[in-house]
This record gives sequence, structure tokens and C-alpha cells, in this order.
Amino acid sequence: MAEALCACTTFGWNANDQVEADIDYGTFENPSAYVRPRFRYWIPDASVDLDVVAQDFAKAKVIGMGGLELLGYYLYGDFPSVVTEAGPVPVDWTKYGWGTEAWRSLTSVALRATKSLGMIMDFALGPNQGAGVPADPDDEGIMWDLWPWNVSVPIGGSFDDVLPGWGSGEFVAASTALVLNTTVANYSAAPAWLGPVYYDGTRNTLSASSLEDVTDMITSDGRLNLTLPRAEGLEYQIFAFYQNHSSYLEQASPLNLSTTVPQSPVESFVQNGSRVVDHFSAAGAKVVTDFWDKYLLDDETRQLFKDVGNYAWEDSMEIGAGTLLWWTPQLLKTFESNRGYSLRKYLPVVYSYNTEANGPLASPDRYYTDESDLGQSHVNDYWQTLTELNKIYLATLRNWSHDSLQSQFSAQVGYNLPMDMLANIPTVNAPECESLGFNHVIDAYRQFTGPANLAGKRIISSELGAQRREVYEQTMPELIWDVKRSIAGSVNNFIYHGYPYTGSYPNTSWPGYTTFSYSFSNMHGPRQPTWEYYDDYMNWTARIQYFAQSGIPKIDLAFWLKRDQFFSVDSVYLPNDLQDAGYSYEYLSPDNFGLPEAVVQDGIFAPNRQAFKALVLRANDTLTVSGVQYVVDYANAGLPIIFSGGIPQNLTGYNVSSGTEYVRSALASIAGLDNVHVVPYDNLATSLQALGITPRTRTSSARTFYTYWREAGDMTYVFVYNDAWDSELGEGAGTGSITFETTGAPYEYDAWTGEVKPLLAYQQSASTTTISLSLAGNQTTIIEFNHSEKASPRAISFPEEIYSAIRSGSSQVVLKAGNATQPVLLPNGTAVTLPIPAAPTPLTSWTLTVESWSPPSDLEADQTTPALSNSTYHLTALQPWNTISDSLRNVSGRGFYSTTFPWPSTNSTSSSGAMLEFGAISNTIRAWVNGHRLPPLDPTDAKADIGEFLVEGGENTVDVVVATTLSNVLRTIWMEVKSSGTLWLGPEPKEQGYGLVGNVTVVPYCRTVVNL
Repeated sequence: MAEALCACTTFGWNANDQVEADIDYGTFENPSAYVRPRFRYWIPDASVDLDVVAQDFAKAKVIGMGGLELLGYYLYGDFPSVVTEAGPVPVDWTKYGWGTEAWRSLTSVALRATKSLGMIMDFALGPNQGAGVPADPDDEGIMWDLWPWNVSVPIGGSFDDVLPGWGSGEFVAASTALVLNTTVANYSAAPAWLGPVYYDGTRNTLSASSLEDVTDMITSDGRLNLTLPRAEGLEYQIFAFYQNHSSYLEQASPLNLSTTVPQSPVESFVQNGSRVVDHFSAAGAKVVTDFWDKYLLDDETRQLFKDVGNYAWEDSMEIGAGTLLWWTPQLLKTFESNRGYSLRKYLPVVYSYNTEANGPLASPDRYYTDESDLGQSHVNDYWQTLTELNKIYLATLRNWSHDSLQSQFSAQVGYNLPMDMLANIPTVNAPECESLGFNHVIDAYRQFTGPANLAGKRIISSELGAQRREVYEQTMPELIWDVKRSIAGSVNNFIYHGYPYTGSYPNTSWPGYTTFSYSFSNMHGPRQPTWEYYDDYMNWTARIQYFAQSGIPKIDLAFWLKRDQFFSVDSVYLPNDLQDAGYSYEYLSPDNFGLPEAVVQDGIFAPNRQAFKALVLRANDTLTVSGVQYVVDYANAGLPIIFSGGIPQNLTGYNVSSGTEYVRSALASIAGLDNVHVVPYDNLATSLQALGITPRTRTSSARTFYTYWREAGDMTYVFVYNDAWDSELGEGAGTGSITFETTGAPYEYDAWTGEVKPLLAYQQSASTTTISLSLAGNQTTIIEFNHSEKASPRAISFPEEIYSAIRSGSSQVVLKAGNATQPVLLPNGTAVTLPIPAAPTPLTSWTLTVESWSPPSDLEADQTTPALSNSTYHLTALQPWNTISDSLRNVSGRGFYSTTFPWPSTNSTSSSGAMLEFGAISNTIRAWVNGHRLPPLDPTDAKADIGEFLVEGGENTVDVVVATTLSNVLRTIWMEVKSSGTLWLGPEPKEQGYGLVGNVTVVPYCRTVVNL
């Protein structure tokens, strides 16, 4: 077989962010640095030991990482003071702040280390989350806010005075409105994710017909003179609005720090913290790029970025605490140009919606109109305008990354703020989501990946592994569980969260510098007993990414999704019928329909991208006029359009009646086409199958098998995942079959070992291939179909107990089989019964030596090295450490197990070899038989063929090493540890069951040759 998947050989800078870009992929067995996972690397600040920084890159290389993402943590910004992750600063940030000469030196060391190691480096554009840089506080590109003021005027009364709030900022607009009614209301919010805090306020209804823009009536000294008409209502309100720069910082100023050391005098804005920039203008992006060009990039550093810089990067936008209204000076002009009317008189209504998820209330007094939607349409138009302005910001940073650094640009696009996330995802080179904010939900990932795949992005990234309240508790199988679900959702690149600086830091204790006040997982690195064994998991991740970044993804269905805000990313399609039937699907915003590949050919949507078989709109979907125009065009071009539950009627935004009339008549006009179908909401999969719209993978199993399909040249390859999110460790196994809409010679890829083996049991028609699969809970596999290779003679099916099938010549297969309960079925109808090997032998007697990783006697003096001690136990049954002895309840570290067994296990000579089976593994495992190291073991079903290592007629030795989290040992000191003076803010660490906890068994097999 030719080398499967792509193996390009070009090195260095490549501006192409598209699928099948000509970069160095390496091979499936050994992917290149471009394809390997990376860590988010947290640097406390620029005071750290630069030799340790270089060493940290080398340590990451050893365990299989392709690079690091350099991020100056700066105590999570240490602003505002109510953010619990902040703490007292133990360093002079005037000297060691982000963007200073010290930071530039650190960046240079990181780049040189990256280059010398053959790695790549991503880099945050600023400290904390990359949303700002040091800047003049009056720069036009600094983040803006809009301050509201109002005053009451009696009905029929007059106002001849200075506007309320005059002088509090740059005047923007003024308006009047009749208040029809007011009720007392209680609201809640969680400023900076603290709370909830409850507010007493009012709910006010404004007469929409009374709203009047009086901006042009304001004199140069702020006076307004008017008489308000008589009307039915309570009173009039005069509103005034003023724009000001926000004081939100990404790194606190040394002038306003909670600190334990004196701060040097601040002599320039470069030393005065980092300010969040305007995320809705090119001016905001230019503040960032100008700072980099002027203060961070000399000739050497710029060249290093060109050599090994991968992605300039910005985190999710969590910059709203204290913001009253998302604003930029060009918003009103852009709004009127794009929406066709002025926002000025509707500004009071916009304030009635929180500025960000869990953010503060803009005002305890909320205003709505008496329109049927309470004025929500104007808010939606405001949010849509923010989306369009944010796109300009993103594009400016993208273009600068290309032109100045020959790097690409990655960002966590659109969520957390009131914008259409899907609309702007195509703007960046490598859009990034996250497992935390997307709550591990596959449907949520599909909302993010649909636009990215339609835009042809080679990389769809995820910040993966952050989990609340699991610091030092997260296991490696838990970590890659998120990878598997993400791949099923079409995400294909992973930045593991995270890797803290491994050296000492002031006012910090063992086990080392820890971000987020011990609240979020995980702190990867040498402090973890598992670190020496990470390479099994990182190599697995690299091979999974190699598959998922090769070729072009193909998806069965596109769902219409138009939302103007993604404060949270929740499941949209809730039933399980599509997944159970094997359909894959993604979501698209109508804003994505203008992309070049969003075309219909031969009844297929985006044939050069996902090749969707149908577009689904649901009765409760929100429409846009331009989007409906595209749908009509697609329908007339022959694309199957599915209206699930009825034809939608609702428009987003403020539309005159002609807009509503158009979309309703336009959709009605295509309803009679042969390729347009109105079907019930329930059982959509059944309706699709009745219409002849079939999935590429038809699954048949009592468990849920997710599939992810990609095509590259003459190869098709499919990732299969048995989802067992609802099962305990070791449970959730699934057996079934998948019918693939493709043919060719099938192969199976093992991402744990890098091996590729032909499949020798399947059924094939002229257009489909059916393969039986047995997968443990949360187990995955990759199936490849080589279309340039003819299918060879094969069986129809093998029993589950087949451990190996290797072709011998053109018409024989050599099987290694355990006690098979079913025969081998051949195409000619023959059923071959396999011989029965000796019975399995459970290994119950073990010697266990526990290497305990304990706190040093002085927690602060030795932050990075545990105190090691050994204790030995003789076991007659495997069980968790905390049940072996009370002395092991609060112990973490490594366990060294050893046992022996005779071979053959009985006088029988029928067995020709054996498997060593461990079952499901709770964390990491390495195993040896008679001194021979076994290949990496899949923790969902850890087993290996040990036949070649067995010693006939004597004792055989099994040695196993397992490693644990630090959770149990931290239970003894969790109230004493600190990081930069901040104490443990999470709950008490959980007591975990460590070690080998299942049955370990030697399972004999017989070697049998079967004629095909």
C-alpha cells in the first residue's frame, strides 16, 4: 500500500490556510511539528529565569509536542481587583511587565529555543488573553464605552437646560421617549463571574412612535430647549449618551497594583500595563500592530518569527466586566449604512441587555418598546453591526500577521460577546474554539466548524482540557476524551491547557506556579508523576491530528443557524435520531453563503468543501432577507431543501413589512419544487431516508458511533468513535456495523502505535462497504479506503475474539484468535470454526512498590521537587491504593507492579501465544514482559500481543508502571499551598482510586491459517 494520507515536504512559511496546503505533514507514524499538539505555555511575567524557559521548550519536545503557545499570564491581568484569580504581585512589573525590554528578551529566548529544537511557536498578541497591549490611554484605538444619562420631564412639560451628564465624555447622541408604564423589577448579574448579585430596578415600556432623535438640537454648550407634547403615559425621558475610553486592562498598571514589592517609577506607557483595544475597528487592531512593530520587533526577532512563528493569537473575548455598552466611534455611521436607519433613538433599549455573559447589568433600569418584540429587533441589528465591525478588526490583525511576521492569525472568534459567531469564523486563518466554553458538546463544535470548513480552513483549533475544579485531578484519559468528541465535531487541532513555567516564582509553594488560583485544569509538566509517560498520549494526539488535518472533510447535512449572540454555545439539534442513523451535520449562518465555495452543483452544496447533501431549515429558525435569497437560488439549482416542522417565518432585525412579505413569498414560491420538502420535526432521519438522502456512514449499533469523514485524492478515511460519556470506566462497549458509501481496499489505522493494517473481513457492493466493529467505551479507530487498490480476497466477518489478521499470500489469512464464540464467515458461505485455546489466566498475586511524591519539608524553598519515598505491598488481588492501606489514602506518585506466570499455563499445547489484557486504565500505564517493553496501550481497552516475548516452559515476568495525579497528596496540604500569594480557591481535591484496579489477564490464542 502506498503511504496513506498526505506527506508533503515543504518547510517554512506558508501563507496558505486552506485544506491540502503544501506544508510538511510528516507521516502518520511520526507527524511533523506542524501537525503535533501544542501546550499553552503560561509565563508568570518577564522576571522568570530565561534558562528555565528554554528548558521548558526542550521538556515539551521530549514528550511529543510540536511547539508551545507563548502567553504572559500576568496574574490573569490582575484587573479588575474583584477577579479572584488575581493576587498580590511579587515582582516589579514596571521592569518586568509585558512589552518591556525584559519581555522582548524572553520572547527572543523562546523563539531561539523553538528554532533549535525544530518546533514551532504560537504567540499571544498581548498579555493575559491577548486583547490589548501597552498604549497611550487616549489613543483612538483603545476600547470604548458609551455612558448613558437621563432625566424625567412631565408630559406636556418643557426642558431648557444642559443635558444630563454633559462633560462626562464626548457627546454622541440624545433622544426623547414617552414612558407608558413602569414596574418594579429585580434583576441578577454576575460581574466578573462573581455572584449572582441581585439588583432592584425598574422595567419601563417606551412608546415606539414617540421615540425622537434630538441630537441635532443640542447646542455647543450642551443645552437643549424643547416642549414635549401631551400624550397618554407616565412621563417623558430625555436620554443623553457620551463615549469614553474604557479603563479595562489586560495587565494592571504598576501604579495600581496589589503588590508585595516596590514598583519602579513608570516613565512611559510601555511600563504602564496593557490596555484592551477597540475590537470593532481597524484602529483597535492598529494599536496592537504598531506596538509590535515599534517596541517588540527588531530585525533578529522579526526573522525568528518568520522562521518559527506559527500563529499570532488572541483568546476568547472576556473583556466586558464593567462595560456598559460595546461601542466604537464609527458604530452609528456603520449601523445606518448597513441597516438603513439610525440607531440613535433606540439606544436606551440596547442597554437593557447585559454586555456579556455573566457580566454586570448595564443599568438596573431597563427600557423596552411597545413593539411586538419589545424592541428586540433593534438590539439584533446592533449586534449584527458589531459582528461586521469585529470582522474588520480581525482582518486587520490577520493581514498584519501575514505581512509583518509571515505568520498566520488565530483567534477564538465571536463567542462571549453579542455577535454572530458563525459569520466571522472564516475571517481568521485558524479559528479556535474551546472545550470549556463549548461544554464538551459535539453539536456545539459543529456550529463552529461548519463555517470554517466551508471556508476551507486547514486548521480548526481548540483550547482543550480546561475544566472547572479539576486542577491536579484531571487524568490523561479524561483529557483525550475531549479530543475524541472534538474530532467528532470536526475540530482538528489541539492546544492543551496548559503548561505553567516550571521554575521557582516568588511567594509560591510546591508543586509550583499554578494559574487561576487552583481553579482550572490542568498544570501539565514535570511536576506531574505522569509526565514521563505523556508521550504515549501526545503521539496519539499527533496521529489523530494528522488524519484530521489531511484532505477535505465531507458532511451530510447543513443546518441553517442565524443567531446574533453566542453568550453560550448550546446544542441546537437536540434529538438523537440523526446521529443514531449515522448522519453527520454542521451549521451555517446565512452570512456564510457569500463564501466562494457556497455553490450548488449537481444537487450538492459546496461540492469542493463539505459536499452537503441537503440544507435543513427548521420552523423556528430566524431568517434574513439575503439568506433567503440564497436559499431560493440553491433550491432552483437543485439542492434538496428540507423544512423541518414547517416553513420558518421570523426575520431577525428591524424590517419594514416588505422584508417579511418577501421572505414568506419567496419560500412559498419554492415549496412546490421537487427538491424542496416540508417534513415533520420529529424523526428527521426517517424523513431524509424516505427522500433518498442517505448518510455516508449508516451505523447499526446499540451504542452511539460517531463518524468523521475526510477525502484526499484517491483515499477516503473515516474516524469512528464509540461515545460512552454516560458510562463508568471500563463500560460502554459497543458492537455493530457501519456501511460506508465508498469502496476500495480498507485499512485500519492505530493511532496508539502508528501501525496501518489491511482489514480482511468486510462486505462490499458496487458502491458500499460494510464493516463489523467492536469498540470499547470511548474507543476510536480510523478506517481508510484506498480507491487505487482493488479489494483483495477476504472474509465476510470475523468473531470479536480475533486479535490479529495478517494476509499470507494472495488467498490466505493468518488469524490469532481467542475462544471464539462465532465462526469465520467466508464469501462462499463457508463457516470456519476456530480451535479453542487454553483458558485465560488471571494474574492476582502482585508486588507493588509505591513511589510516593510528597510535599517537601519547606513548601516554598523547594517549589518544584517532591520528596520521594518508597513502600512495598504484596497483593493477592488488584485494588485501588486507597483501599490497600490507610497509609496510601493520601499518596500520589508512581506504582511499580510485578508478577510472574508460567507458560504455557496448562499442559495444553493448543495455544500458540497470548494477549496480556489490562482492561480500562484510569491514567497512564507502561508494561514490560520479560524485559520487553510493550507498545503504547489504548487506555479504553489496554491489551497487547505478548506471544513473541513468552518463555516456553518457565516463569514469565510482567512489570507495569502506572502514574497518578497529584490530587490525593494535595488533600493533605491544599489549604497551605499558594501561587504568587494567592491561596487555593477551588474545593478540596477529590480522593481518587489509583493504580491497577481491574483484572489483568493472560489470554491464550491459537494461530490459525484460513483459506479465503
